[in-house]
Amino acid sequence: MIIKVALTFNERDAVSLLNWLARCNARLLRERPSLPLLYATSVRYDREEEELWSDYIQLLAQGWEDCDALAAARAGELIARGWKALSPRDPGYAAAKAANLTTIPAEVALTTSVRQGEHGLYHCIVRYSVNGAVWFDDPSARLGMLPERLNGQECHERIVTRVRLAGIRRDPDHVRRVQRHSIIQRRRQLAARRARP
Repeated sequence: MIIKVALTFNERDAVSLLNWLARCNARLLRERPSLPLLYATSVRYDREEEELWSDYIQLLAQGWEDCDALAAARAGELIARGWKALSPRDPGYAAAKAANLTTIPAEVALTTSVRQGEHGLYHCIVRYSVNGAVWFDDPSARLGMLPERLNGQECHERIVTRVRLAGIRRDPDHVRRVQRHSIIQRRRQLAARRARP
C-alpha cells in the first residue's frame, strides 16, 4: 500500500516523521526476528525522482532506497536488536556487546549544507548512543552512495567532520525520549547489579 503525504518542508517535522518511521521499523523487526539486518541484505542506495519513504519490509522488497528510508531502517534495527545490529567494525560495538544492550537509542538526523542564496542539501544519517558515547552511521555511504564502500568507523569519522562544518538537525522530542530511555536503562542495570548474590 502506498500512502502519500504532502508537506510544506520543515526540517523539524521531516526529522520527526523519519523517527516515527524508525520506530515503526523497530516494531516490525521485533515482531519478525527472522528479518535480516540491513547490511546483510542486497539493498543498495539509489537516488529517487520522487520522495518515497519505505518501511523495512517495503525497502527489502524494493531492493534500494535513498538516505531517508535507509537511515530510518538502520535506526530501527539498532532500537530493535541492540548490540546484535552492530558489527565488530562499528563504533560502540564492544561496549554495547559487553553491556548486552538489547536496544540502542538511535535516531535519524539531518546534516544540512546551505550556501547563501541556494537551496539546502539535506542528507539523512543515524545517530546512536552506547553507554553515553555518541556515534554516527551513514547507511547510504555504506550501501553505494559513494564510489567506495565505507565501514562503520569510516562513516563515523566522515560524519563527525561534516557535522562540524555543516551542522546537524535533530528531532527535539526524540532527544527527550532517548534521554528518558537511557535513565531507565541505567536504573535497570543498577538494579540487576544489586540483585546479584
